[in-house]
Amino acid sequence: MRFLAAFLVLCVVLPLQVAAQTRKSNLFRSKEYGGNVDRSLKITIGGGVSSYNGDLNSVGERINTIFSGGIMYKFAPHVSLRGEFSFYRLSGTDAGGRNSFRNLSFQSRNIEAYGGIMYELFDVENPMRGQGLIINPYVWGGLGFTTFSPYTTLDNTTYFLRRYRTEDVAYSGAAAVIPLGAGIRFEVSRRIGFSLEGTYRFTLTDYLDDVSTTYIGSGNVTDNIRARLADRGPEVGQPFREAGSQRGNPNRKDGYATLMLRFEYLLWPFDRFGKPQCPPSLKLTRKPVFKR
Repeated sequence: MRFLAAFLVLCVVLPLQVAAQTRKSNLFRSKEYGGNVDRSLKITIGGGVSSYNGDLNSVGERINTIFSGGIMYKFAPHVSLRGEFSFYRLSGTDAGGRNSFRNLSFQSRNIEAYGGIMYELFDVENPMRGQGLIINPYVWGGLGFTTFSPYTTLDNTTYFLRRYRTEDVAYSGAAAVIPLGAGIRFEVSRRIGFSLEGTYRFTLTDYLDDVSTTYIGSGNVTDNIRARLADRGPEVGQPFREAGSQRGNPNRKDGYATLMLRFEYLLWPFDRFGKPQCPPSLKLTRKPVFKR
């Protein structure tokens, strides 16, 4: 969690510094739009790193990738709705850790979709910007779902663990997620911007990694592959565990963190009544939050 905690601290300190410099500045309403332009529709694409947190390891120990695309609609000062669709990978292993005797591991390729709401520190509009770089910190939260299908390798063969019911539990391959995050947006022109964002996803499942409760015991399993996937201790010199002995921690749900860089492109600005605005030119006099 260290890298995520450091990023969230940065997102608190930097906004306070920027706010102190800009408190006396009016972040403007332009008359050249014939009123208040306070709505906009943007598309976003991004990529970054993902890291799982669960029974096999903690955030930051295994780094994977995530790619996403989405839309963002600003409907009120400071406040936007956002939706996103992501492809990401997770992995975890006991190797080298305190539970290395279990010898369990997994990987997964997952899909995530969510809707959320975002609050920006400054009410700054892309269509109304002047010259210079705008720095705009924000926080956000949402609700969505993720698919997951953990797999592992045994004797150079890949096995999807959910099919083998390694804890004799038929769990679903999808789960609800609650993402909470913070970031900083950088608007480099009236249509183009970037954002750096850290997010943690709380999930309502403990089976992202196929590990949650107890061993099923080799004596209760007739399928040799299932028995070996459920208890891989013998591969590192450990005896088979008895049925009912602890395999995971069912009291803590799994989760995952992401750190992403997003590209934002303004499709269209709207006025407060929902009317599209597309002026031929912008002659604005406002001062940027931060000059280049």
